[in-house]
Amino acid sequence: MSPTNNADGATIVTGASSGIGHAVCHRLAASDRPIISVDIEQKPNEIDVEGHYVCDLNNESDVAKLFVDLAKDFDLSSVASLINVAGVPGTQPASKVFEVNVLAVRRLSRFLASHLTAGSTIVNVGSISGNGWQQRINTYRSVLQLDDEDARAWWSDRSKSVEIDPYSFSKEAVIVWSMLQAGELQGTGIRCNVVSPGPVETPLLPTFREQIGDERIDWVLSHSGRAAKPDEIAQAIEWLAIGESGWVNGHHLVVDGGYTSGLLSGWVDLESAPTPKITHVD
Repeated sequence: MSPTNNADGATIVTGASSGIGHAVCHRLAASDRPIISVDIEQKPNEIDVEGHYVCDLNNESDVAKLFVDLAKDFDLSSVASLINVAGVPGTQPASKVFEVNVLAVRRLSRFLASHLTAGSTIVNVGSISGNGWQQRINTYRSVLQLDDEDARAWWSDRSKSVEIDPYSFSKEAVIVWSMLQAGELQGTGIRCNVVSPGPVETPLLPTFREQIGDERIDWVLSHSGRAAKPDEIAQAIEWLAIGESGWVNGHHLVVDGGYTSGLLSGWVDLESAPTPKITHVD
């Protein structure tokens, strides 16, 4: 582990009770890392945590209360990492997708960053659905400069005219946000990175099939070989959060079995791909 002044500090994990978040907690627990878990459900099964907070990240009041409770219950300057796993799929209303996947991630990151100390990290979870972020980089720079209220108004006006579905938009935004926050935190010793998985064998995979379409998902899996196991994504997250990654900052780490490398280098022919469904729920 890279030398830090909070090497034994707790790690805060959102979306901790299932899927990738639970896999992250399992790895942290195996190395005796103190865990503070956050989820809309009860605490993660078979994981001992220092504290668990039930929070609906779609509810601004819930998030505000979470901040108060965390600051009251813990010395947040000793926290080693914030890992933002929680997110919702594109089968949810567009306003909720934006609120949870973008605004809540940004609020949590900025709140914790105001308490964290040098050596701490923030790791966000994106998606290969966000791989097209460079095509809309100026849009994300503009939106992410807005406060929450103005950003919600922007999204309400434009969610149907941004060229892509709300889920992909949200994940592109999180990728860009992670890079921007790395810049915001330059000089503090706090690092921010983002991990983008491909399809993962979690309870949400059927929902993503509904969102994107079976044919498109199966086509992606035909190139990566299979869906990832949650622990395979957790390995990358753990490395960026508390592993020996001390000079990795503002990085977008794709973890998809090689599928994206195939797109970039040409051994995957995107023109042969089944057309994905465009999911937009009002």
